[in-house]
Amino acid sequence: MSAKAKKAAPKKKPKGYKMPVPIPAGEVINDTIGKRKWRIGPSIGVGGFGEIYSACDHESSPKKTSNYPFVIKIEPHENGPLFVEKHFYIRNANKEEIAKFMKAKKLTTFGMPLYYGSGAHDFKGEKYRFLVLERYGKDLWTIFKDSGRSFPPTTVFQIGVQMLDVLEYIHSKGYVHADLKGANILLGLKKETKDQAYLVDFGLATRVNDKEFKPDPKCAHNGTIEYTSRDAHNGVPTMRGDLEILGYNMLQWLIGELPWEKSLKTPKTVQSMKEAFMKNVRSEIKQKYSSVPESLIKFFEYINSLQPKDAVDHQNCRQLFESYLKSQGVKNNKLDFSPKKKLSKGDTATEDSADETDEAEKKVPRKRAVNGVKTKRTRKAVVYDNCENEEPSDNEVKDTKKRKSLEPSVVVKVKRTKMAPKATPPAKKNHTNIATQTSVEKKRSPRQVSFDSPICEIIGEKKTEKNKSNGSINSSKDIFEDSISPEKKTKPRRKLLSEQEVTVKRVTKKKLTTVKKGKSWKDTPAIANGRSPPK
Repeated sequence: MSAKAKKAAPKKKPKGYKMPVPIPAGEVINDTIGKRKWRIGPSIGVGGFGEIYSACDHESSPKKTSNYPFVIKIEPHENGPLFVEKHFYIRNANKEEIAKFMKAKKLTTFGMPLYYGSGAHDFKGEKYRFLVLERYGKDLWTIFKDSGRSFPPTTVFQIGVQMLDVLEYIHSKGYVHADLKGANILLGLKKETKDQAYLVDFGLATRVNDKEFKPDPKCAHNGTIEYTSRDAHNGVPTMRGDLEILGYNMLQWLIGELPWEKSLKTPKTVQSMKEAFMKNVRSEIKQKYSSVPESLIKFFEYINSLQPKDAVDHQNCRQLFESYLKSQGVKNNKLDFSPKKKLSKGDTATEDSADETDEAEKKVPRKRAVNGVKTKRTRKAVVYDNCENEEPSDNEVKDTKKRKSLEPSVVVKVKRTKMAPKATPPAKKNHTNIATQTSVEKKRSPRQVSFDSPICEIIGEKKTEKNKSNGSINSSKDIFEDSISPEKKTKPRRKLLSEQEVTVKRVTKKKLTTVKKGKSWKDTPAIANGRSPPK
């Protein structure tokens, strides 16, 4: 029997959510409820449940465009987070209701996204759910990492005020966000909203439970573990839990990391560390993080005073943050994410920098005793303020000590070969040697070289009596006269490149010459010209 070929199962995330198939740019999605068509652009990113694409209005926008003012979140229809988020936006992100809240709070900008459309879409036989929102800029987590994991305190409290406004609006609708973090806070793209932070991703948003507070093990530790509130660790998200999550984010933006970040793999350990931290929040912050402003400590203390089901006084929390901003002289809403300035010359070194220098000195190896006598170790601290391409001034002390290598030294003998120098060619007729012209005969150009008589004397050519009688300053002979004079054409003796003797065999062909046969001496008489023939 031939078994039917089974289709490959779609990939799933660790939490069990199936990821959608990549959708190409140009695909048109029809919103039957809002009666609008949307055209998909390039992908922006992938979330924990689906993919986010840039998008534009299909009818009003031109076909060839790089400007996509919207985003479309797409997930397989069987997933759940986008279903929750879609219904939250439909109920709470109404344009008229948001405008009414802004007017009541006298806000010019507000960090709550607007709802533009949603629906279902079929692609390659698969059914998908989509949600259309406004497009925003960078998220705070990316900016936080690019800024050296630190924000200025004034910026931290400005963002805190903006998030309190959004949380107040959500809580007034009977919902909690439960997943506030830097990755879910985006900055506006428009000129008038570039300093406004927007809270997005309402996939974990839930209605406030009016029943008695009772831990739910099935929903325990939901959210992002480093920011999850104590109530959410027990499985019940609350309004005071949203404030606690905001406080953890602000503390991380101020000091760089949270005390429990090294234990994120064990949620119960993180939960116990948070409970110990919040139990003695003032002493914990004062002992470990002395630079944290008092307003944030009071904010944590206010959270501790609340019961799980108590209503939150957002105005009181806002006054805590605004009082700090007022004490720092902040009058505008401009967000500054520039990293902290490093210590300059006039600044005094901190305890941390002193500890680092002590550890560096301990790592320097001590000198060994020479001939049984211990030598004192002297070390001069040298500080160069110049850049690496500039030489230090003469007043600065240079550290000329060579760094000792830990590897054993190896002596290698290298035999250098001496090459015979090439002879200088003789001077041509009617040719003036520019290199040997003096400064008296011709003005020197920047690329010409002249030799005056004092230099010639140093080399070995002294003045003669004839030169003395002339009284000429430049009356000595040219130091290059021997090498250039045409009379001496003796070749210089070539020096051996090495002392090794090499025998070379050469095979030469003998020339065959024919000699005409002449008269022999035997044919001559015995005595010729008074000489006898050879014997």
